[in-house]
Amino acid sequence: MDKDIADKRGAQHLLCEDGYPIEATLYQANAPRGTIIIAPALAATRSFYADFARFLASRHFDCLTFDYRGTGDSLAKTEPYAIAIEDWGKQDIEAVIRFAKERRRDLPEHHPIHLLGHSIGGQLVGLAPSSRDLNRIVHVAASAPYWRRWSFPLNARMLAVSRVLIPYFSALRDQFPSRRLGLGGVDIPASVSREWARWMRSPDYLFDPRFGLDLSGYQVLEQPLLSWSFSDDDMAPDANVAHLLTHFPNAQITRRHLDVSTFQQGAVRHAGFFKPRYERTLWQETIEWLTGAEVTTQAEPRHTREAETE
Repeated sequence: MDKDIADKRGAQHLLCEDGYPIEATLYQANAPRGTIIIAPALAATRSFYADFARFLASRHFDCLTFDYRGTGDSLAKTEPYAIAIEDWGKQDIEAVIRFAKERRRDLPEHHPIHLLGHSIGGQLVGLAPSSRDLNRIVHVAASAPYWRRWSFPLNARMLAVSRVLIPYFSALRDQFPSRRLGLGGVDIPASVSREWARWMRSPDYLFDPRFGLDLSGYQVLEQPLLSWSFSDDDMAPDANVAHLLTHFPNAQITRRHLDVSTFQQGAVRHAGFFKPRYERTLWQETIEWLTGAEVTTQAEPRHTREAETE
């Protein structure tokens, strides 16, 4: 990886439409051929994606990482943890897409903007009004986590997580102790964890009408969408991944489900995709898909089950 390219990064201070400040990092490439936004998982900060962002910059993509409000460095001076989880999509992801669009005015005419959503980052993209302006979308381990769609005994565990563990540890506090409970690398606002648990108790997850969200943005997403899932990911089983994709009815969906037992590069699980050891396999395949170069590039064998949905 080209360290000169990777080191061209800088902090960005963005203001959402509702006035909440969020912190982002821009990794700038030489002669960029596009911008890729990384929308993080539930309890992950932008630093977790630094290796992958540097890789993208070394492949001539500007890359934007950011912290959701109430996490990492994105903390308001007053009431920093009074957060609605849907605002991570309709406010935070929206602000980053708008920033990328504003930057594009000073870049060459053909400069696509893509978004890669890890876990909840892929779930929430349709809540951002400007998501319709993205050129391509990538899901990594993104699903609609409803406890009944896990097989036994994990379904019993996830029922306990959503009905007992999260409500108990979210009560009467500002932050949910994700790190201590092994549910992520950073604590998150307790208001977020409480609402997430409510979503998980519904078969339709955030798409349940009783949650009152504006879901019209999912209907208008018609761009290509690549969905990565992994056979050893206990957090995003195949059934939940498939259910999420039904809520992107007009996207041009490509599913890639990796059978890790045949991959011979170690465990992937829910967050392993972002480890540098996958630079020449999963990372490179994703770049090829984003650039439409798959038909001419066959450097590594595909260990995936792939299906196209029109």
